[in-house]
Amino acid sequence: MGYYVRFLPRKKKAPVWKVQFVSYKRSDRPGSTSNEERKRAWDISKDRWRALGFSPVMTIEDARVRARQLNAQLKIKHQEERIREIQKKRVSFQMRHEATLPEEFVAEFEERFVRPRSVFSDEQKKRIGQRRYTACYAAQKIIVQAGIEPTNWYFHPGVFYDLFYERKYSFGYVKNILAMMNLWGDFFTRKLAHPFAPLRPPRGYEKKRILEAYYQKKHRRQPSRSTTPEHLEMMKGHINQQNFNWLYISVWLGLRPQEIDNLKDDGMWKVEILPTGRKVFWVFQTKIIALPPEDRWKPIPILFDEQNFALKMIEDKNFKRPLTKTIHKYIGEGHDTYGGRKGFVDLMLSKNQALENISIWMGHTALNRTWRSYKNKRVYHE
Repeated sequence: MGYYVRFLPRKKKAPVWKVQFVSYKRSDRPGSTSNEERKRAWDISKDRWRALGFSPVMTIEDARVRARQLNAQLKIKHQEERIREIQKKRVSFQMRHEATLPEEFVAEFEERFVRPRSVFSDEQKKRIGQRRYTACYAAQKIIVQAGIEPTNWYFHPGVFYDLFYERKYSFGYVKNILAMMNLWGDFFTRKLAHPFAPLRPPRGYEKKRILEAYYQKKHRRQPSRSTTPEHLEMMKGHINQQNFNWLYISVWLGLRPQEIDNLKDDGMWKVEILPTGRKVFWVFQTKIIALPPEDRWKPIPILFDEQNFALKMIEDKNFKRPLTKTIHKYIGEGHDTYGGRKGFVDLMLSKNQALENISIWMGHTALNRTWRSYKNKRVYHE
């Protein structure tokens, strides 16, 4: 949603452009369906140009600069409105359910268990905090809707399982919510000097029906589809060269998206040349935190010409992560920046490499992890 300046090639008299406002809000396109136009655009009258900072004597470049300024202001305004709305909902939520979730207890709980500590970097705080607050707020809604005291949770698991089923949560999300609920239950009952038994994760039939409900969900998040060398050929010449190089590195080296971004830092990778002349590309894994730094490096032997070419791109630092919507446009829905890594196992197997070695190149500590999550079971390799 925002202001856009459109060029008018057939207009001979200045200005040769017009200002439009484009909205994707459903309220601005009443009566539309999902099969119709997803946006509505209307022209801004010249009477309003001056109030918005436009002038007929402007060049089209100057007008577009002004449009970008207005859109930046709109974005800030919408963010502030969203933050105020979220805060308003949370305050209303707490007021309605003060007996179940006392405000002072919730504030102390979030301070102690949800808010990231100062030892984390700003990036880590943002990532960890977002996950924890999302799980915490979801847990609060489940607790309130269930209407059961924490001391009795253990004896009424079906009530909570039914709520998970109705909301069609993924099983991984269910486990995160349960962990947060049990943490709150233990914290709350200790304050009141009451006993507490944690709520058990669903098993057997309960687990199966929660999984089935999630799989039937229309707009569930799915793992990325594999991006292959054939997909690279489809995009060649159609996308920015730096974006293409980023995807090329992903496909032929099987790195995590963050690992590719980190390659701009020379301290995050190195190349070893063996006595045989073979190159080995070593990458530092920032995701691995349970090992000492010297054990976080993973080796990837450079076996093919395409990998040598990818190494040249890394040395030149000529790569940049593409937007997911760019990948969707040229490959299709279901692919994202993780697609190259998802297809790396089958690409290497097709080139007669052993799965045990590929697992090491992926940085996995267990072979089962590579087979379970990255091998396409519908693809056969002789």
